[in-house]
Amino acid sequence: MAHVLVIGGGVAGLATALLAARRGHTAEVFERDTRAPGTTLDQDFFGWRRPGVPQAAQPHVLLGAARAVLRDELPDVYAEMLRLGARERHELDWFDVRPPARPGDEDLVLLQARRIVLESALTTALRAEPGAVVRYGEPVTGLTTAGGPWPAVTGVTTPGGGYAGDLVVDAAGRRGGSAPLLARAGCRPAAVERHRTGLAYFCRWYRLPQGVDEGPRRPWTVTGGAFAGCAVFPSDNRVFAVTVFAHTGDPTRGALRDPAVFEAAARTFPPGAAWLGLGAEPLSGVLAMAGLDNRWSPLADGRGPVVSGMVPVGDALTHTNPTLGQGTSLALWAADRVARTAHRDPGSPGFAAGYHGWALRTLKPWFDFQAGADAAVGDRLAAGVAGAAGVREGGPGRVREAAALFECALEDPEVMRARARVRHLTEAPGRAYADPLVRARVARWLAARPGWAPHAVGPDRAHWEQLTATPAALPLQPVLPSTSARS
Repeated sequence: MAHVLVIGGGVAGLATALLAARRGHTAEVFERDTRAPGTTLDQDFFGWRRPGVPQAAQPHVLLGAARAVLRDELPDVYAEMLRLGARERHELDWFDVRPPARPGDEDLVLLQARRIVLESALTTALRAEPGAVVRYGEPVTGLTTAGGPWPAVTGVTTPGGGYAGDLVVDAAGRRGGSAPLLARAGCRPAAVERHRTGLAYFCRWYRLPQGVDEGPRRPWTVTGGAFAGCAVFPSDNRVFAVTVFAHTGDPTRGALRDPAVFEAAARTFPPGAAWLGLGAEPLSGVLAMAGLDNRWSPLADGRGPVVSGMVPVGDALTHTNPTLGQGTSLALWAADRVARTAHRDPGSPGFAAGYHGWALRTLKPWFDFQAGADAAVGDRLAAGVAGAAGVREGGPGRVREAAALFECALEDPEVMRARARVRHLTEAPGRAYADPLVRARVARWLAARPGWAPHAVGPDRAHWEQLTATPAALPLQPVLPSTSARS
């Protein structure tokens, strides 16, 4: 069995250590922060300042892929999340009567909770795990390496001393800074693929009134206009987040930091209007997040891995924009891969090459899907700001077909099932959407609507500029079409 050293005590790091310990290995986690979750959820979530993890205060959702790892490999963590208030929602519950079940439907379930719920559950499990320890307030400042022609990491150094291990796991996130550590260890620079998203997010947290345990099932929780959009993220313990997103080049976006302007903007979209109309209590100010990119950062280049004895997981490997909610699923897949294989000579070049090959086959296609989806949304929003039509790559016919698939899914359970299988990372989009049954149903839907064209939801530009220029919220009503478009 191996001794695994984990750099970073976020979700990816905690999960890697716990999964490794459950597989018979031993694990040490080195976390820069001096504290762990463990007071109350609201105090930890709203009162814990975490400048190194800005996404911790943003909405999260666990897709079916992440839920499956927890359910199958960490059932105590899964049960603890539910005990702490996490809620489950099946995608096919969109319909008044859920269609007859098919194999695989059990994985089309969202686990709705704030990130702190997952972190708390993982921390509780690790505290009781004899094979794992978390060292808070002890950041990794260096790597120890063995001599030879191939750089081989054999341990880490911290202000508290040196620690030897059979495998070092970089789970320090997108801001972890492992590149300088590797450079000082003599490694050649790894290849990084980066795609800027051009999206800015503005989020505010609320709690439903006493006696209201659930929000509305409809309208759809994400809608997109020509230049902005709105999303609602139901969470645990009657808490939910409303997010308004716009292009980073939109000069009006700064006004959304004002809570009154934010709410006025959110109410012009169907999901924002529906949820805020329930009399929810604000729990936070408006939290902004921008400068996001999709970044693929393997410890490899065109010649293969640049180091042995060290592999990345989570955002340190594949940082994805939160629009599709893939991050936690991809992190848990990588953590599980490390735990399942750490007994196979983890310090060898062969182990590093095998992990890199697995990541290319398993994680990279979903990264590419995310990057493509964000590019389309960013192009559309940028075109909307400029007043252009915003035709994406592939031409208007392809845009119309893709939009029709999502609209058709709201009425057709078979098409919704295909869409949900893609969303929950159980089937690649190229396969799910190419299914002859799905294509035939979408074609029939379009044939019955010969004049149908994709449309935007929300205010027009003049209305938007009026409300973002006004310091106080206006009594604006949402635009409610017969069907809703999504970003």
